[in-house]
Amino acid sequence: MIWAAPLLFFALNKAPNFLTGKIAHDERVVFFPTAATQINETHWNIPIHGWIFEPEVDSVKRKTLIKALGKMFQLKDDSEKRILRQRLMPFTVDNQSLQYVRITIAKSGQQIIHRLPRSAKDGHFFGNLTLPVAMDDLDDGILHYKAIDSDRCFPGRVHLIPPTGVSIISDIDDTVKITNYLDKKEFFKNTFIRDFQVVPGMKNVFLKCRSHYDNCSFHFVSASPYQLFEDLSSFFEAEGFPLATYHLKQIRVKDKTLLQLFADPFEYKIGQIERILHKYPKRKFILIGDSGEKDPEVYIELCRRYPEQIEKIWIRNVNDADASRMDGIDKEKWRYYSTGSDLMKEIGK
Repeated sequence: MIWAAPLLFFALNKAPNFLTGKIAHDERVVFFPTAATQINETHWNIPIHGWIFEPEVDSVKRKTLIKALGKMFQLKDDSEKRILRQRLMPFTVDNQSLQYVRITIAKSGQQIIHRLPRSAKDGHFFGNLTLPVAMDDLDDGILHYKAIDSDRCFPGRVHLIPPTGVSIISDIDDTVKITNYLDKKEFFKNTFIRDFQVVPGMKNVFLKCRSHYDNCSFHFVSASPYQLFEDLSSFFEAEGFPLATYHLKQIRVKDKTLLQLFADPFEYKIGQIERILHKYPKRKFILIGDSGEKDPEVYIELCRRYPEQIEKIWIRNVNDADASRMDGIDKEKWRYYSTGSDLMKEIGK
């Protein structure tokens, strides 16, 4: 049995997380911003959503894919090649399954440790904590936490959203970020090889909503995959948008979930937004989208189901859609826009 000792050591060294919860030196953890609900005067339900993986920087598969796409789009600019490498990396990582992560939350001057459930095949893991939260624990309504690691920081945040107020639920592509989804070649370039560009004036719309509406919160609901989260989040923060929760598609390149990227977005968006509406039945909602796909139809259906919660619908008109797309909705409740300046007078009406 002496031969078993080196084998055991090798196994523990390759997967230190399984027994200890230690994040290996070649692994990363990304946490996605979530929305908490208030249970009573002192306690909140705190959802945690994260992803653990090995970046696989030297992956042959990744290099081959980048080379092939570079040739397809005749990339010669070094900045475009750099962006392509960065955007594709999350799609070619080695997801870590059956791993668990421990987080620490600062509460009343103390660090409270929580162990989260093990990750699934795609590296994603979910936890729900019930915690008393004091105002001193928050930073502008946000509870911060981080994964326990000796020399790196993997931060996360949870938005503590009061039961009443106004929530902005917004699509991303062609709604607040220029993507040109209807032109597939431009769509690919804007997603994978160009710097992101904001729809003019939309930052000011979000900022005015935050200052005008009581207890205003923001939620990005998009058919984009979580693999793009870090780039999207960094982009919106750099542009000066208010912090938001993210509700994206959870896919794994190696299995059939990849096909969800090409699925009809209608049922997906209905389900994602309904979960938010159910969590906050006393809040009012403004839905922002675009006419390029199914946002008008999705929002009309949600307005039909939840007429008391849906206050307004704003649709960026990217394909000369006429008013018939919004049939069935009171004309005072919706409007088309091209840039954010078209919406500034709508806030507070």
